[in-house]
Parts: sequence; C-alpha cells; structure tokens
Amino acid sequence: MDFLIVNGKIVKTKETNLSEFIIDEPFSLSQKMWFGYGGIPLFSEDMELLARQAAAMKMNLPREFENRRELFRITKRMLNKNKFYRSGHVTFHLFQAKNKTDYVVTSQPFTEFEFPFSEEGTLLTFSNQKKVSGNNFNPFAFFSKPLWETTISELRNTHFHNSVFMNEKNEVCECAGANIFLIQKNEIITPPLKSGCYNDILRSMIFSSAREIGLKTNETTDVKKSDLIKMDEIFIASELTGVQWVLGVDNKRFLHFISDQIHKKLSENLKKKALN
Repeated sequence: MDFLIVNGKIVKTKETNLSEFIIDEPFSLSQKMWFGYGGIPLFSEDMELLARQAAAMKMNLPREFENRRELFRITKRMLNKNKFYRSGHVTFHLFQAKNKTDYVVTSQPFTEFEFPFSEEGTLLTFSNQKKVSGNNFNPFAFFSKPLWETTISELRNTHFHNSVFMNEKNEVCECAGANIFLIQKNEIITPPLKSGCYNDILRSMIFSSAREIGLKTNETTDVKKSDLIKMDEIFIASELTGVQWVLGVDNKRFLHFISDQIHKKLSENLKKKALN
C-alpha cells in the first residue's frame, strides 16, 4: 500500500506519521469493506453501519463524512493510485480524542477477482464463551470483537478454524466474525438479531440471494446445539471472510451444494451493485 487517506487527503504511506492519532490513546472505531468488480459494492451500507456505531458511542463523525459521494470518489482514487484493480479490503479508521475525530483510510489487495468462497471448507466447534441476548451493542463488530479474538486464540493448536457461539438460553447465535446459516431441504435458517447475534452487512444479501434461487428463508431462535448435526448443509458468511461452507462441526461432516449456488447468486448481485 503506497497511498492512504488521512483526513480527506491522499498521501504517501512512507511520508505519513500516524502516531499523532494514537498518542493520546483515543477511542477508535473501524469499518472494513470489500472492494471488487470495479467498485465497492456495499460502500453505502458500510458507511451507514459505521455512522450507527459512532452514534451509539456518541462519537462525532468527521465533516467529510457528510458528503459520502465525495468520500466514495476519493476512496476509489486511492485504490487506483495503489493499482489495486482486483479485489481486497478498504478500512475506515476513526480516532476521537479531545473532542476531535480524525480518520484514516487504508487498503489491502487480494489476488482474486471474485468475492471470496472457501473451496476447502471450514471446521467448527462450540465456544466456551456465551453471548447475551438483549444487549443493544450485539449487532456491532467492535462490541463482540474481544470475545471473538479470545475464542479464536483458544483454537490454536487444534484442527478447528472457528467456533459456534450460543447465547445464555443455549440457542445457536453466531460464529466469530460471521453469521451462521443452516440449510435443511429447501429452507435456509439463521438466528434472528434478538438472539444476540452480530449483524453483518452481508446478512440481508444472503437471504435475498437465497430467495432468488428458490429457497425459503427463516429466522428463528429455536436452533439448539444438537440441531446442527441434523442439517443438510451449513455455511458461515461475512463481508470480510466471504462465504465459507462448513466441512464439519466437531465430528459431524457435511457436503456442500446449496452454499455454492448462494455464493454464485450473491456474487452476481454484488457485481450489479458495484456497477451501479
């Protein structure tokens, strides 16, 4: 990354000193979004989510955020100056200290052109940590991130890649950094927000893409740990990791077919949004 954005200006990375933003130990928020297909498909949705998180924490947004059209333009220009033409992530970082909010926009390229899909499959187990339903901060990544990181660290030196979180009612809730989707016959099931799950930007697009290929959609809290092994197929998804079909939950193994179709339709829809 040769260029980044600092408070509305594209600057060279090697000429930038970011220590001034963290020296006063500011409160910080960040929002990472996927770019690809020649655009940033979910830019508006991600910026709205960042604004909601800032409002929840009573954090003032920079003045430049009032003009999202210009913010999008300069972000695309930064990607072009970095020659990031395939896909990757753009991250907006907010730092608030002494009643002032600074922001930095960084980017990371991928070698792929397509929205990510795990070809090898992922292995899940169950987390020892619990989510608590009813907390207004549950939908936001910054609130759950420490819990996710703790759980992922517990998986080191195991063959598992992620964990399923249950809530205090022992209902299936989410995975670390991703929503979980269960497929049984012609229905796709996911926990509702009232379960305490994280609300990823991709969540609603997964449901709409599933309906387009003829699946019924169902949000229900009535999914217990023992129900997972009864499913035909499971996948987890987020804007950051893409679609990851689940190869196994503990000792139970799954095949994948529907998740491939959902990913294909989702990619088509993201491509349309990128071109608009």
